[in-house]
Amino acid sequence: MSIAPADRQKAPKTEQGFTIVETLVALFVFALAGVALIAMQGQSVSALSRVESRALASLVAENQLIDAMAKRSALQPGVERGETTLGGKTWRWELEIAATDDKTTLRLKSEAYEAQGERPEASVTAYRVAGGVQ
Repeated sequence: MSIAPADRQKAPKTEQGFTIVETLVALFVFALAGVALIAMQGQSVSALSRVESRALASLVAENQLIDAMAKRSALQPGVERGETTLGGKTWRWELEIAATDDKTTLRLKSEAYEAQGERPEASVTAYRVAGGVQ
């Protein structure tokens, strides 16, 4: 049994592919996602830089504190300042030695600053016997 051409109903054309509007909307969504990823990457790089700077400053401050703690002679109250290089950067450090309420104990506070910084990137405090090691 064959169907005559006049009896055939024309099948509706199905849409194939995307319209230009759908394509533009998809591109816009991908562009927004790309911008967000680039911004997030920039924030990650900035955070890594801050973490690296604080870690190096902490090492500088701790090194100065360890040097003072390792001295066998008695420490004198006062403030010492200096510069050192670590991790390709120049760091300023400050070591404050102060008396405490206990006459046998000194407080040592070490701070590290970036070369042009005004506030310390790291600060470490320790206590030591005032008379030194015998």
